[in-house]
Amino acid sequence: MRRLASLVTGRRGKWVVLGAWIVLFAAMSPLGGKLGDETQDDTTSFLPESAESTEVVRILDDDFESGETTQGLIVYSRDGGLTAADRKKIADDAAALEALPNDPDADDGLPLTGPPEVPFAPGSPPGLVSPDGDLAYTVLTVPTDFDKAADWGKTVRDTTGEEGPDGMQILLSGDLGFSVDSEEVFGDLDTNLLLATVALVLVLLGAIYRAVLVALTPLIVVFLAYTVATALIYLYAKSGATVSSNGTTILIVLMFGVGTDYCLLLVSRYREELRRIEDKHDAMGRALRRTGPTIFASGLTVSLAMLTLALADARLTSTLGPVAAIGVASGMVAGLTLLPALLTIFGRTGFWPRRSTVQYDPEHPEVDRQGLWRRIGDRVLERPAPALAVTGLAFVAGAFGLLAYKVDYSTTTFFKESVESVEAFELLEQEFPAGVLFPTTVLVERDGGPVTPADLQAVVRDVSTVDGVASAAPTGNVSRDGTKATVNVILEGDPYTKSALDIVPEIRDSVSDLGPGLTALVGGGSATQYDFDKAIESDLELIAPVALLVIAIILALLLRALIAPLVLIASVIVSFLCTLGISVLFIRFVVGDAGFDASIPTFAFIFLVALGIDYTIFLMGRVREEARRYGTREGMLRALSATGPVITSAGIILAGTFSVLMTLPVTYTFDLGFMVALGILLDTFIVRSIMVPAAVELIGDRIWWPSTARGRGGLREETGEHAVPEPSEAG
Repeated sequence: MRRLASLVTGRRGKWVVLGAWIVLFAAMSPLGGKLGDETQDDTTSFLPESAESTEVVRILDDDFESGETTQGLIVYSRDGGLTAADRKKIADDAAALEALPNDPDADDGLPLTGPPEVPFAPGSPPGLVSPDGDLAYTVLTVPTDFDKAADWGKTVRDTTGEEGPDGMQILLSGDLGFSVDSEEVFGDLDTNLLLATVALVLVLLGAIYRAVLVALTPLIVVFLAYTVATALIYLYAKSGATVSSNGTTILIVLMFGVGTDYCLLLVSRYREELRRIEDKHDAMGRALRRTGPTIFASGLTVSLAMLTLALADARLTSTLGPVAAIGVASGMVAGLTLLPALLTIFGRTGFWPRRSTVQYDPEHPEVDRQGLWRRIGDRVLERPAPALAVTGLAFVAGAFGLLAYKVDYSTTTFFKESVESVEAFELLEQEFPAGVLFPTTVLVERDGGPVTPADLQAVVRDVSTVDGVASAAPTGNVSRDGTKATVNVILEGDPYTKSALDIVPEIRDSVSDLGPGLTALVGGGSATQYDFDKAIESDLELIAPVALLVIAIILALLLRALIAPLVLIASVIVSFLCTLGISVLFIRFVVGDAGFDASIPTFAFIFLVALGIDYTIFLMGRVREEARRYGTREGMLRALSATGPVITSAGIILAGTFSVLMTLPVTYTFDLGFMVALGILLDTFIVRSIMVPAAVELIGDRIWWPSTARGRGGLREETGEHAVPEPSEAG
């Protein structure tokens, strides 16, 4: 770290580092701008490789002319019954849609894989018109293409219009309708999220530092690091890896949160050293030598913790791991090179108009003032057992909220505002089985010969006996060689509720023994969500212990102790369980949602553990440094005094950046944003300020075992630069 500090803070080196980053930015920016073209959001991009639903998708894409297909449902509604004019409008719309160019790349094209299923038309399938005649729907079938579905949906809405004769209501639902509404919500998501995050971070940094250049510096550093990270992720995607838009969206918030934390830590220490050392280069050199190992350990910990996601079976989770790790690592490198170079260039001028806070005053740091965090530390360490007991019991009580945890993917709660596709679905489920929205597919295969109508009818008969299945019927979709065909299964209820997902294994059991030479696979609709749900649940059981082990090893190496990492890991686990419990209670009984996406706890765990450990490293790294000279107890007080403002500021900013996700009108992002923001605040104000200091006080010098010795403070005295006393900035 000494050599790196000399390079990036040298009188010439700082300019070389800045120039190198500018060149890197210019070279990487065009690549990062093309990342959106390489993201994959098809069905297989989030399903496990081994899932039955994934196999169904592969077979449909490889063996069927139409490949995997999806539907759009045009809902026509009139109270009192659809009129003759309404029926004519329905027929005209179907004819107009069928007449559109069948080219998927045409601006006004609609690549139908077959004629529309039209209500009231001769030979149309039964069940397209409600019993009272108030509601009817047309079924459009198109290839599954997540990139173009929204455009096709817009084409359908433009063709049909919003109203028919005399006010008949026309709404589009199904995959095409949801794709259009999702694009309206997510279309400019990355840009809007970036702007909102930057604005929030800038306001908070301005309030903290009240200095223009210092407030802007972290944003410059994170922005350049983000540009480099997106370029590296683009190259990663071009190599054949799967990168989803889910990962690139979260990357913005993650990098600004983590990157700003590193900036706050270094700026705080730089400010201390400027009071102590007159030359700005020497001050930054010393600051970087002190905080560099902490930043490196933090970045390494978070990156490796994120990489544990790659072990997940669900690809939605596994593909996020490398993306997040690349982003965090880029932020760490920028924090160790570009940030100190910029701060050195600005020097004391960077703190204008509050330059007095960094004027050379070597006697000032030796003054031990009783600041807020020192007073809090004194109170906690005076009665550590009650402090630990009260906070521990409060966290355990919060964790009991997990008893109300429930998984739910209800169609009506995906968006947090009214959209056309959901309105159409609500009308449909009043008159029809709700499963018409997203049918489940049974793929039937005959070994050694063509599949017969009798084979398909056998499947229909067996599936129809399952409780919760409204109907089943062959689709007429047959593979090129004739050995495979599909059957659509319609469930009675919303296909994405937990009760609907529980029907999937029963459907699979019903077709598990169809006789010699005949097999069936179940995918699509509820089956796809079921496979994802099961994979996510098992992933958390694998990822959690691996991530905790990785973090414990890095903490042990950083602190050169074994007891301290165990204590800190225990605090992380308790904090996470409390956060999850409180979030469950708030979202279910205050917000009113029926349940959670099963992936929320996994992502919340990895974010809270990985990011929360940042503050542990900030605090305990400083405690160890101070304890070598002043003893463990005084070292904790001095570390609290020095890092309290940094950790508080970092926690508020990180919680604020994740809370930006709550502004999006989507239940998933709201839940994740709330959960992570709450957990970070609990970590900041309770775990690092009360629980950890109290636990360290109770354990005493044994916290550093096996580094304990007879030296002062329970730690071996060290020689060289590490032995130089560095008084804390108090208050």
